[in-house]
Amino acid sequence: MNSFERKVYNFIKSNNLAASSEKILVGFSGGADSVALMTALYELRKILGIELAALHVNHGIREEAGEDASFTRRFCEDRVIEYYLVEENVPEIAREEKLTEEEAGRIVRYRAFNECADRIGARRIAVAHHMNDAAETLLYNLMRGSGIHGAGSIRPSRDNIIRPLLCVTRKEIEEYLREKEISFCTDKTNSENIHTRNKIRNKLIPYAEDEINSGVVEHLCRAAGRFADADEFIRSVSRDFFEKEAIITGECVRLELGKLKGLADIVKEDVILQCFEELTPSRKDITSAHIEAVLALTQDESGTKSVDLPYMLRAVREYDKLIIGRAERGESSFDKKEEIVVDIEELAAGTVDEERGSASAIKSYNVPGLGRAEAKIVEKARGCAIPSDTYTKWFDCDRIQTAVFRHRRKDDYIYIDMDGKDCKKMLSKFMTDVKIPKNRRDEMFVLADGDHVLWVPGYRMSSRGKISEDTVRILAINIIDGGKNSG
Repeated sequence: MNSFERKVYNFIKSNNLAASSEKILVGFSGGADSVALMTALYELRKILGIELAALHVNHGIREEAGEDASFTRRFCEDRVIEYYLVEENVPEIAREEKLTEEEAGRIVRYRAFNECADRIGARRIAVAHHMNDAAETLLYNLMRGSGIHGAGSIRPSRDNIIRPLLCVTRKEIEEYLREKEISFCTDKTNSENIHTRNKIRNKLIPYAEDEINSGVVEHLCRAAGRFADADEFIRSVSRDFFEKEAIITGECVRLELGKLKGLADIVKEDVILQCFEELTPSRKDITSAHIEAVLALTQDESGTKSVDLPYMLRAVREYDKLIIGRAERGESSFDKKEEIVVDIEELAAGTVDEERGSASAIKSYNVPGLGRAEAKIVEKARGCAIPSDTYTKWFDCDRIQTAVFRHRRKDDYIYIDMDGKDCKKMLSKFMTDVKIPKNRRDEMFVLADGDHVLWVPGYRMSSRGKISEDTVRILAINIIDGGKNSG
């Protein structure tokens, strides 16, 4: 056992990442990180008393992906390690689900990991995140406006996922592989500074190491660990309060303001977050702005006041009570005849120059149940890359006559990309296919051009509303503080 393996062994034991007689499935891409992980676990397998298996997921993105699969297979055959291969077309999945390839790839990987683990009886899944990944994630989350939970970055374990390399840096990994004289595959996309994470990894952190402090990665990881500890402590306090004081009836949570006000502000925020977690399938679309909007209701106890929230929820303050629950049909504040017009001509007026072409002035629209939508028109510069920001929706303005947020209508339709062809589908059929609950369909706002639905927020954009290489003007809509802004 060398110093690298001893460090990993101690980290595994101190964080209870593996138990004797367990089978561990290793996510094995063939890159330096996963090769170091597989090698270290292989060397430690006897002392830990574990059995190993490897899963390689071919995303179907890079031409050399087949070579990566062959490398990982040979690596495992040489060491008599169980090997499994899953092949998926991530670019196609990303197009169908309207996700970035990065998001789609992550979903595909973890789905494959869990399905394979269940099939072979592996209790844990090991992935190769290391200290540089944790430092990168901390910076990424802080820059996006995350709170203390996001500042906790990557944890050593989550559910059945373990990360035995969170105690070592990328530099230590490379030194370990050189010492062991073990080769690995190189993904050239990791060096492309297209995605925000790559810019942090390849530009920001190296600059900080060279110009500020050579130990910046270790320091950031230590800070992330402190944030994670603080987050867990706050969560334990708020969980105790929630379990004692929250009254849950059906799809509704009630709290007494007098008791809520006695908590520290940061604990109050986590209590509200737990209300959302109780009522929603995911906290993905819940932002700090939603929590602040709910807490703003609690500033006084006179009369009744409410705010509409994502997932068709509404928070209501009734004197000294706070109630968060479903906005029932017939009781909703939504006006079925309400239309919110995104005035394209008005946006185009007064165009101002921007770095990549030009952009119109920005206008805001409050869309019930969705949030505050900011809209602008961007003139795409020739040769400019097609924007792919997860949190902004981009529409081909040249193909749009009008843009209106409204409720659905009988003759509405949407276009779905199927094998490269635009297929027209009635909106009612689409909503059934994607399993939108019936009690939500009449309450939702969609963005439409006449009967053509351009966007069903949280679900899909029309394939005929998307921008292309030929697009000149882009209608950019960003949901600032509410709703399913990434769908």
